[in-house]
Amino acid sequence: MTIVALCSKSIFKLLPSRFLLIGKRHISIKSKTLDNIIQSKMSKKGDPRDSKLIEKKIVQDTNECKWIGLEKITYLDPNGVTRQWDSAVRKTRNSGGIDGIGMFTILKYHDNKTPDQVLLQKQFRPPVEGVCIEVPAGLIDANEDVETAALRELREETGYVGKIIDVGPVIFNDPGFTNTNMSLLTVEVDMRLPENINPKTELEDNEFIECFTVPLSTFDEEMVKLNQQGYKLDARVQNVAHGIWVAKNYNVFK
Repeated sequence: MTIVALCSKSIFKLLPSRFLLIGKRHISIKSKTLDNIIQSKMSKKGDPRDSKLIEKKIVQDTNECKWIGLEKITYLDPNGVTRQWDSAVRKTRNSGGIDGIGMFTILKYHDNKTPDQVLLQKQFRPPVEGVCIEVPAGLIDANEDVETAALRELREETGYVGKIIDVGPVIFNDPGFTNTNMSLLTVEVDMRLPENINPKTELEDNEFIECFTVPLSTFDEEMVKLNQQGYKLDARVQNVAHGIWVAKNYNVFK
């Protein structure tokens, strides 16, 4: 990282200031520059935006699919009528009954100058044929609890070491289509800790993830901008953004 280039006065004239903690010094930088520094501190195997869809085909035998299966469910409605429902199911659910975790991760600088930042990811998702804005997330391994899985996935996907603040209830992503579920956790990352100064990711061969940050205070506005730029918004991300918008506009906490 070349600090001299990042601290160019011409850059400071163009963009609103933020602050980056390097060692014990706080260097005033700009919002886009901060995102670039955070991205450069993490290994990057390729730009998710360079991924392209090649083809789609109908699968006749779900045994070809590693992660997803199909079920035809028979049930009784409130009037005693027998009905059927088609459902997609995960093949990887562990004995704990929870498929995965997502981490709403807040970077805290504790310097009274740098605003709290939300850590997000850009990742190409073939089913939606585009790059999604997501929170760090993953599946829970066998014999692994929610908290352990969350901190492991955060470290692997972003390099950061965090502290769990809250564990949300089990939620269902699309209950009319699939039984897939997850728990959304709130995690804080203390940017003063040595292990968070130069994070290193541990991505799998098929993972191409770009990490970036947005200010927590304008999180809802940032999601509108990203959507306008053509990114696909993960429902969990947009639900949080909409909750913030509702709280602001309806004076929920006043």
